[in-house]
Amino acid sequence: MDSEQRKRFWEAIESGSNPLLSVLNSLIEKWGLPAIIMGLGEISEVLSEDAVDADNLTPNQRGLIIGACAQVSALSDQITAEMEHLASNPDG
Repeated sequence: MDSEQRKRFWEAIESGSNPLLSVLNSLIEKWGLPAIIMGLGEISEVLSEDAVDADNLTPNQRGLIIGACAQVSALSDQITAEMEHLASNPDG
């Protein structure tokens, strides 16, 4: 990311022109990125189960949701394992 892209990024957050980005940034500042990812991991489990039986999704939409949920779940599992490792090995 160059300096101009970084400037536009922070302007979007501070101005609220990208509300989702602004909210996510606030949540990350409050809770930390690992906690947000782990929370999304829990949501992804339920969402992927719901997507399997949803009547209002096309096969492509269903596949996209299930695939995205699988990626988020895998990242959540990785962060959880790393945090458990760090907790059990406080000296590194």
